[in-house]
Amino acid sequence: MNNSTDTATYTRSDIVFALAMLVCGFLYWNLILAAGLGAGVTLFAAVFCLSTVLYLKSGKFRQTRTSWLCFIVIILSSLVFLLFDNILIKGLNFIFLTAAVIYWISLFTGRNLEKRISAYILGDLFNQVLVIPFRNFACCFGAVKRLFGRNQKGKSLLAGAVGILVMIPILAAVINLLTRADAVFAGMIANLQFSVSMNIIVQILMGIPVACYLYGLIYGDRHGRNTGYVTIETVDKTAAAFRFSPGVTVYTALTALNLVFVVFFLSQITYLFSAFNDRLPELMTHAEYARRGFFELCAVAGINMVVITVAHLIVKRDKVRILQIETAILCLFTLMLIITAISKMVMYIHYFGLTPLRVYTTWFMLVLLFLFAVIAVRQFKKFNAARIMLVGFVVFFMILSYGNIDGRIAAYNIDRYSNGTLENLDVQALSGLSDAAVPYIYTLYQETTDQSLKADLKAAIDQSAGSALGASRQETFRDFNFQRHTAESIRNML
Repeated sequence: MNNSTDTATYTRSDIVFALAMLVCGFLYWNLILAAGLGAGVTLFAAVFCLSTVLYLKSGKFRQTRTSWLCFIVIILSSLVFLLFDNILIKGLNFIFLTAAVIYWISLFTGRNLEKRISAYILGDLFNQVLVIPFRNFACCFGAVKRLFGRNQKGKSLLAGAVGILVMIPILAAVINLLTRADAVFAGMIANLQFSVSMNIIVQILMGIPVACYLYGLIYGDRHGRNTGYVTIETVDKTAAAFRFSPGVTVYTALTALNLVFVVFFLSQITYLFSAFNDRLPELMTHAEYARRGFFELCAVAGINMVVITVAHLIVKRDKVRILQIETAILCLFTLMLIITAISKMVMYIHYFGLTPLRVYTTWFMLVLLFLFAVIAVRQFKKFNAARIMLVGFVVFFMILSYGNIDGRIAAYNIDRYSNGTLENLDVQALSGLSDAAVPYIYTLYQETTDQSLKADLKAAIDQSAGSALGASRQETFRDFNFQRHTAESIRNML
C-alpha cells in the first residue's frame, strides 16, 4: 500500500467529488436531526452512498461479494429511520450505520488488512476511522483550490469566496441586530424576501469539517494515500507488546474465578433454577424473585467477557492449552448464568408483561449467550470466530431494529389483557412508548366497552412519546417516518 505523504494530485473526478462532499457536509447537519432521526437520515445515506459509488467506480473500483453484503446491511440500516419511530433504537442504529459505511468503503476499495472478515477488523476500523481521514483532512481544500487556482481569475474568485465565508457569521449577526433596531430596515428586508437563517449558516460552517473528514477517508482509500500506517505487521507487533503477563499469573486468576463460580452454583443450585419449573423460593413473590440478582447476573456476564478478552490479550503464549481450558470453563459458567437470568426474566414477563427495559436486557443477554457459545467452541475447534461473531451480531441487531419493539410490547400486553392472562394493563406505560404502539392501543380503544378504559386509552394515544416529541417542535420531512404518520392519522380521527 502506498504510504506517501507527498503533495496530492487531483483528477477531474476528485475535484467534482470534493464539491459533492461539501454538499454532503451541509446535508449531514441539515437532514440529520438528533431529536427526530427520521427520513432525513435515509435521504442523506442515499445521497452519500450514491456519490461514493459513482466516484469509486470512476476509479475502476468494483464491489466484491463481501462489500455487496455490507452495502445491503447499510440499505437495511438506513431504512429503519424511514420506517420506525423508536428513538433509542434509531440512535443506536445511527452509530451502527456510521460504522458500517466506513467499513464498506474499506471493502469497496480493498484497503482492509485481510481480504476476509477476521480479528484484524479492529485494525481496519482504527485505520479507517482515525488514521486515513485525518491524515488526508486537508485534501478537500486542495481539490477545491485546484478547481479555482488554474488562473488568476479563479484564484481571485476563491479568495473572495473565503472572505465571504469568514464574514457570513458577522453579516448575519449585524443584519439581525439592524432588523431589530429599525422597523424601516426590517420592512425593507422583508419586502426583498431576504432572510438570514443562523441555522443554515451554522450548518454550512459545521459541514466543512465533516466534508473534509469524508473526503479525506474516501480520497485516501481510492488513491492509497496515507493508508499504509496500519498493517497486519503493526497490529501483530502491537498485540505482542501487550503480552507481558506470565502464564501462571493469568491461569491462577482464572482458576480462582472459576472456583468462585463452582461454590456459587453449589450453594444456590436449588434457588437459581427455580424459574425453570415456575417455583419460587419461600417468602418470595414473583417480582422479588425475578428482579433479585437479574441485573447482577447481567453485570457478571459482562465482566466475564472483559476478563476473557484481557486474559487472551496479556498472557504470554507459553501454555495455550491451559488458557483454552480455563476459558472454556469460564464460558460454561457464564452460559449457565445467562440462561438462569433469561429464565428469570421470562417468568417476570409471564406475570407482569413486557416493558422496553425487559426486552432490551433480554436481547442483550441473548447476544452475550451467542458470543460466549462461539468463544467456548472456539477453544476446541479452529474456525473464523471473528466472522461468525460479527455476522451474528449484525443479525441480532437487525432483528432488534426491525422487530418493531414498542409495537410488539403494546400488542403483547393488550392481547394478554384481552384474553385474561394479564391481570392489569398499565395504560400509563403504554403512553410512554413511541408512536409504534398507537395502532394497537387504538384497536383496543375501538373494541372495549369500558368507558373509563376508553378514556385512558384515548389519553395514551394523545400523550404517546412520539406525539410529545412532535409537539415540541415543527415537524418536517427530516423527522418523517411511517409509524409516526400512521399514529398522526389515528390522532386526527380522534
